[in-house]
Amino acid sequence: MLAVHEIISKIIQNCRPRDQAVAARVSRFWCDVALDWVWRDIDSILPLLRLLAPLVDTESGLAFKDKIQPRNWERFRYYARRVRCLSYDNCVSDRILDIDASSLATDVSVTLFALKPDGFGPLLPNVQEIHWTASYDALNLQHALAFLNSSVKTLDITLYSEGEDDLHIAARVLCTISGIHGLCLETFKFKSTRTSHQLLQSMVSLLQEQQSIKVLDIKIDTPSLLTDATQDPIYPALPKELKEFVTDLVFRGSDDYLIRARTIVRQAPQLRSLKLHLNGLFDWWPSEFRYLAPLLELSELENLEFVTSHPIHLDPGDIAIMGKSFPQMVRFVIEPVRSDFEFGIKATALINFAMAFPKLQVLGITIEQIREPLKLPWRSAEQPSLSPPPAYPSFNSSTFRLLDIGPSFLSDDDIPDMAELLSVLCHNPLFQIDYAQPDDNSANAWRKVQALVNLVHEAERDTTKPYHEWSQALILDNMDIEEDEESMMWKKK
Repeated sequence: MLAVHEIISKIIQNCRPRDQAVAARVSRFWCDVALDWVWRDIDSILPLLRLLAPLVDTESGLAFKDKIQPRNWERFRYYARRVRCLSYDNCVSDRILDIDASSLATDVSVTLFALKPDGFGPLLPNVQEIHWTASYDALNLQHALAFLNSSVKTLDITLYSEGEDDLHIAARVLCTISGIHGLCLETFKFKSTRTSHQLLQSMVSLLQEQQSIKVLDIKIDTPSLLTDATQDPIYPALPKELKEFVTDLVFRGSDDYLIRARTIVRQAPQLRSLKLHLNGLFDWWPSEFRYLAPLLELSELENLEFVTSHPIHLDPGDIAIMGKSFPQMVRFVIEPVRSDFEFGIKATALINFAMAFPKLQVLGITIEQIREPLKLPWRSAEQPSLSPPPAYPSFNSSTFRLLDIGPSFLSDDDIPDMAELLSVLCHNPLFQIDYAQPDDNSANAWRKVQALVNLVHEAERDTTKPYHEWSQALILDNMDIEEDEESMMWKKK
């Protein structure tokens, strides 16, 4: 039974890397299976290069110390064919040479191309993911080209550039990637601290060639030399089959923002996940529902995230429209980077979210400061004793698990009402409240709300009373609970 390949593979897959290496020494059969996992996901290219020849630290970076012997190429192939995911960061230290960085010399990739035997094929024939980081030395980007081939489906490039030369190098690398025969990327991620027209054009060329991309994550600065009327060329080049898109949306006012948002929707109508880091170059920021309107055409959207300077105000009617437009929505997040309590939603609008989004799992929204007691609908009128209690909306009890209220302010006086509201809306026992509070008093208030909601979830229900009446009474009877600092749990005094 233990000779079955699939069983041995499952066992070794769940071992620690050190134990996988030990398993490779058990037997010849175990060795072959274990080595597949030892080399499957490697966090540096250096171990593979050392199979060809020792490395030495030179003024231009790590280089081969000796000439590569022909017999070493077979040894390289034996291990390289097992690699599925390659990561490399030239700022990571090298323990063998005891140096702080592991930048490769400029001629390393040239040597690999020049000395590779005829008919050898791709250096990493089965690699599917490449994550390559060039920290303050863009020349190290060119070495990634040596390992790219048609088997690669995910390419993740990070560039921490220092000058124009770095940007020129990065642009040339992207152009070369565009021309790799048979390359059909499904995921492409690119992050750069700076950019240029040349780099943007190279990015556009790559996107136009790689229409197979389904997941695109681009964090790249827009050059300051663009005029107000010039639209970033990346958005019109988005692949038509794109499903997930993450980007910094840079704009110069409301008109520019709307143009870019509409272009994204027009070019990628099948998006299921969209995350925008809004970056306004002037003082204007979207703060009203009408600036979300262009996105309503994305009917397949499941995840929508905005990272913005200000919250966006939404009325109950706005929420209802979004619910009809996004029937598959499971994650809706508007994450402000500033504390501004004048914009967001009324606390009772959480009821509208529960009605509008039956599949919602995560809601990130700013709740506006409560200035008067909450008008909870179940308190609006007394029901005749013989009438069945009305059914009030709630989030999906099996899926809704997280409410992220960011920097929303909450006073001690509003704790009972907020706890009652969330107890009625959120029935998942795993439900959590996340908050980012600069104010200790407000943070304590939200922690107390969480504790009271947990208390309701854990208590034995009194079925002789409507749920909201029972939860309200339970909350009011337990307003003296406090935080246990050691366990971060809540307990009664």
